[in-house]
Amino acid sequence: MRVFNLIWSGQAISLIGSAMTTFGIGVWIFAHTGSPTAFATLILAGSLPGLLTLPFAGVIIDRFDRRRVMLLSDLGTALGPLVLLTLSLAGGLELWHLYVMVAVSSVFKAFQWPAFASLVSQLVSKDQLSKANGRVGMAEAVGMVFGDLLGGALYGVLGLNGLLLVDLSTFLVATCTMLLSYRLRAAIPPVRSADAQRRPMLSEMAQGWQFIRQRRGLLGLLLFFAGYNLMMEMALVLLAPLVLSSHPPSALGVINAVGAVGMIAVSGIMSFTRQPKHLVRTILAVAVLHSFLLLGIGSSHGTPWLLAICMFGILGGYAVTNAVTPTLWQRKTPVELQGRVFSIRRLLAWSSGPIAFAVAGPLTEYVGTPLADGPLADSAGRITGTGTGGGISMVFLLSGVLLLAVVAITCVPRAVRRMEQELPDADEKDADEKEAPGLAVAATPS
Repeated sequence: MRVFNLIWSGQAISLIGSAMTTFGIGVWIFAHTGSPTAFATLILAGSLPGLLTLPFAGVIIDRFDRRRVMLLSDLGTALGPLVLLTLSLAGGLELWHLYVMVAVSSVFKAFQWPAFASLVSQLVSKDQLSKANGRVGMAEAVGMVFGDLLGGALYGVLGLNGLLLVDLSTFLVATCTMLLSYRLRAAIPPVRSADAQRRPMLSEMAQGWQFIRQRRGLLGLLLFFAGYNLMMEMALVLLAPLVLSSHPPSALGVINAVGAVGMIAVSGIMSFTRQPKHLVRTILAVAVLHSFLLLGIGSSHGTPWLLAICMFGILGGYAVTNAVTPTLWQRKTPVELQGRVFSIRRLLAWSSGPIAFAVAGPLTEYVGTPLADGPLADSAGRITGTGTGGGISMVFLLSGVLLLAVVAITCVPRAVRRMEQELPDADEKDADEKEAPGLAVAATPS
């Protein structure tokens, strides 16, 4: 765990710096444009290029030393803050510069997570995977919380230039820890054979999806997460409007802070305790808990302390899922395929976000609010309330019910329920197993 902990610490510090920069850029855009559309465009520029890069990134990750990929990703991502700082100091920073640099950074970041997730299984023993993944989740939570807190506290003192300079300093720390890891352990060789490296790039991109598709348990779990993420994101994107419809912004800040504490606390526990015995059951149990918490938010009438408790449970549950799920995939996926498989996982998981964001608003405006004020006013409307807040609460109730349905459907196929027992771990395959045409590893019957 020594090399892992070294790399992890550098990445955690870098995440805080990146979150501070993201916060500062958002404030700068609002200060100079006052346009929500401009901010939404920034989010799109910071996500879509990275999503489109993921299949290509998976191939590169599997071809080379994954620490080297992470190192180049850190250096490439640092180009954005460096260019923006130079332009700002020269007095020439414009809005479109932010869009371009954020888009470029998102491309480099697309290599970061799949490379790190694949590297974990090379640095950590199987029985330590959940602890390692718990620490990765804790780093993400700490970066999210402290990045926003420090960004908000320091923006008024240092301005955007100061936050960019701090971000560059954190990238330097991450780079130094990565270089130091080479002194503690010899370079990890590429996991791909010379023959595999000569395959066409498009063919290799497809191998991650082919591996998942030929294993019904993994495919079923991936489909579950597609539905799970859609329901959760569709509801949670409306949390801020729900709170702000009847409470001041300070209430929203407290609710988000309590939720973040839940995520950090549970991630910390997961990073130092033994992993759950039944990983699939744990994932489904968290989803059931989340469905009831969504129902709780929908029936809370926007009461801040109830919302805070629910968000503590939701983000704490995310910490469990974020520690358990990578462990399961790392066990079932051969190390030589993990870059491509994990890239496909992230591509499909993140793709649900834009869909949820696009659906949530119209669903509230044209379905939830009319139902809460109209035909359901004397029934469900008494639970949700009326008006805009009632319409949003109606979407939370709907999401909670649909999430329960997703869990129930997922429990039906034996391939998912019994995946841990019936789908062998990648390191348990027979040594003489032959490579299937077009795949690095033969398909395993599900």
